[in-house]
Amino acid sequence: MSLMLFMATNSVAMSLMPIVRKGLEERFSFSASQIGFLTSIFMLTFAIGGIPMGLAAARWGGRTLIAGAAVFALGSILFAFSASYPWFLVARFLQGVGGSSFIPTSNALMAEAIPGRHHARALGFFGTGHGLGVVAALLILPSIEGAGGYRAVSLATAAIAVVVALIATAQKPVRARPRHPEGAPSFRALMRGVGAVATNRSLLLLTLINIGVMAIVVGILAWTPPFLQDHHNSSLAVAAYLTAGIGVAQMIGNVLGAVAMARWGKPRVLLVGVAIMFVATALVPLVPGFVLVIACVVIAGFFTMILFPAIFGSVPDIVARPEQVGSATGFVNLTGVFGTLLAPWLFGVLLDAYGTAPGKPGYLSGYLLLALFPFLGTIAAVLYVAARKGKAAGRAAA
Repeated sequence: MSLMLFMATNSVAMSLMPIVRKGLEERFSFSASQIGFLTSIFMLTFAIGGIPMGLAAARWGGRTLIAGAAVFALGSILFAFSASYPWFLVARFLQGVGGSSFIPTSNALMAEAIPGRHHARALGFFGTGHGLGVVAALLILPSIEGAGGYRAVSLATAAIAVVVALIATAQKPVRARPRHPEGAPSFRALMRGVGAVATNRSLLLLTLINIGVMAIVVGILAWTPPFLQDHHNSSLAVAAYLTAGIGVAQMIGNVLGAVAMARWGKPRVLLVGVAIMFVATALVPLVPGFVLVIACVVIAGFFTMILFPAIFGSVPDIVARPEQVGSATGFVNLTGVFGTLLAPWLFGVLLDAYGTAPGKPGYLSGYLLLALFPFLGTIAAVLYVAARKGKAAGRAAA
């Protein structure tokens, strides 16, 4: 539960810019592209930092979390007192660097400190932090922004990181160094592990599934509110409720995903989940009526988090050594950036090319392109399931 709060802190940071956007535009005259790049720089450093943080976790364990939270809080404080665009970029860079430690280190800690029979449940609780952070950001931070502007929001975010770090420090597994029966791995050994991770066929298939998930996480939230406005005459308030509804669905999805993978196994959950997500996304521009559109969007969002515990819970099963769990998790996180960066941008390109008005094929093309990401993930899941069955059969024969 304490590790779950780190996941929630990351989601708060991801949801930050829409909340402070108006204040920054009014005070500093930032353009929409400048505001957007403040999110991009966070996501980029969040992804790139995953592997170094995973390597650090192999040596220093949960202490990497505390250091990451300190860097995250420092970035939030700097954001609060910045007065020029370059300093805002530096602040978001620091937030991304600090936040990049949360998932790789937490996954390595859970693999080491929690018995295998409880690992699925732990991942389910951990993943609920994503939806919790989204909902908390949408329901709480706007009031803080209204009272004190972007500075109050940034200082509140820093305070959240400090409190979460203090709660985690009270946990003995977080304070302890990782156990290494053969001695702590050298830097050279860790780098060899990174090479092994990057060429692990099962892990590469897992990354393709994760890219499909991340494309839907970002793309469907970015483009569904304007789709509802352009094609179904909805208001901005309805779009906000939709976003919050996806956050709630994701919280429920994490818990049910943990139950499902404990009951039916991780490979089957990966295959069924990504296939349903593909179908739900492709149906968004095709189904008639506002209600069915929302249903498809919520189902797609629900299954993004059904898959979260299965994806990250599979990492310890497919790496060769325990110290590779952190770097492998970072590798999965890093490759997910292809989905988060490419999907919403390509969707926008298609809208520019084909139009957004009713009767124009822009949104249809965009959603079908978005669905292509989990479709490729479905193919990867089929190959992954076959590979896991083959290995299981080989072990049984031996």
